[in-house]
Amino acid sequence: MKSLNYIFLLSIPYLLISCASAPSVEGGSDVAQKPHANEYLMSTGDIVRFKDSSIEFLKIVNDSRCPKGVQCVTEGAATLSFIYLTPSTAESFTLDTAENSVHSFENIKFGLMSFDPLPSEGNILSPDEFTARLVVAEEGSLEDITIIDVRTDGEYNNSHYSGAVHIPVDEIGSRIGELKLSKDETFIVYCRSGNRAGKAKAELEAMGYTNVINGVNEESLYKLMD
Repeated sequence: MKSLNYIFLLSIPYLLISCASAPSVEGGSDVAQKPHANEYLMSTGDIVRFKDSSIEFLKIVNDSRCPKGVQCVTEGAATLSFIYLTPSTAESFTLDTAENSVHSFENIKFGLMSFDPLPSEGNILSPDEFTARLVVAEEGSLEDITIIDVRTDGEYNNSHYSGAVHIPVDEIGSRIGELKLSKDETFIVYCRSGNRAGKAKAELEAMGYTNVINGVNEESLYKLMD
């Protein structure tokens, strides 16, 4: 399991769940309160435990994605299996990297933002070498949330998520103060593939922002926010 999965989730009082940070998970032994809207990095077998529920990444059902560097007729898709447990219910569901990337159950939404890495021709990876980026959001938690596009001016002007604020990744550290966001406020950054958003997220976390979500790209955001 990747080293980033060995960071324990912090247990915080229930009244502060909307301000919770979202560190990576560690298989089976992490404990946290039910999140307001948080991002989790999970490998197969990982469990995120909340106050009265949990979600487990069971397995990779299939992965037909086009290998990196190979020209394919179709992109293909990866399908992942999860189970969400509460004291009274067990909800099994799948998410994929194509059209079915979001699942809602009661007042919780689960969004698969990315699944990395892509398959590599001639190099077989074990299941725990893949990482699912999962957003878990309570109903209403994404309404009026600040969304920041960290791409270039040209990319933003060509197309962007409706209502997104534009701050290029190279300016995020010097300009984030313009938005007057509190350090514990939940907000989303996105780019074209998630790489620049990941860089922006890391820089913002180093500045003390505790709940930055990598929305990956415009398409994944529209699916999550729908």
